[in-house]
Amino acid sequence: MGRQRGGSAQERFEFKSAIDMARALPNLFRPISGQPKTLTSDERQSLAQCEAAVDTLKWAFWLAGKALQIIRDSRLYRAEHDSFEDYCWTRWGMKANYAGKLIRTWQVAEALFDLASNDSVPIGTPRLSLEQAKKANQAQVWELVSVRETWDVEHAVFVYATVAASGVPVTAEVLRGAVDALPKGEEFNKEAAKAAIHAFLDNWSDEKGEGEVDITARAEKAVSMPWVRRLARRDRAAAERYLDALEAEIAKCREQLAEPAKPKRGSGEAAGVQEQAVEATEEPKALEAATDDPEPAAA
Repeated sequence: MGRQRGGSAQERFEFKSAIDMARALPNLFRPISGQPKTLTSDERQSLAQCEAAVDTLKWAFWLAGKALQIIRDSRLYRAEHDSFEDYCWTRWGMKANYAGKLIRTWQVAEALFDLASNDSVPIGTPRLSLEQAKKANQAQVWELVSVRETWDVEHAVFVYATVAASGVPVTAEVLRGAVDALPKGEEFNKEAAKAAIHAFLDNWSDEKGEGEVDITARAEKAVSMPWVRRLARRDRAAAERYLDALEAEIAKCREQLAEPAKPKRGSGEAAGVQEQAVEATEEPKALEAATDDPEPAAA
């Protein structure tokens, strides 16, 4: 079923152009079946074709950027064009600076999906789900290009994953602020970067207002029960220590709430604890490699 919805590589590349894909879509503008909740096999196939077309539009910048870099770097344009710039304008009506923007962007998009698709993640980088990666768009990815070009693509993805793990809705504006908040320097320090991003996000949430918060959902997100069960299955004592650590963090939060309000972090006077909540996307470093164990049945 999942393979049908996504479309196989062979299905996607049987078309020579997006025009061919559009023309191949079924002229189906009413339900085939009278079933209110069940799709026929023909309807499922139509859905897969249509979703593949929409997916192609959403990620066209990644596909086009990678293709353009291949054409440019391999000089595949040379049979009919004197330069890559001439090729872009003559073949696609595209200015060279826009082609360059696409080329500069695609690596970050691909790295986001690589991170979300891997069982292991770089040490210090929050885990990113495939669903979170799919929410990224061209405007958001563009805000991370300067990080890739200043440091590398791993750190660009680190910024996105850190923002996504914070619970603040990811937008191009939020990512721009997170990138601007990063400490300057030749070396990228993940701990310092994370503290700077969190300080920015704290201020951002205060200024923008988060609206009504689903407290139960946020609490469930803070503790990954499937992961705790897997840990307990391997080492119950370690699971108990992990839960004790969570309780200690909660106690710290209660103590800080009871104290008089302090200046916001990032104001020049801020100090103290940098992380006040346990993020569900981050697991103890020593146990990261073991998170791909099958989840045991609930007790």
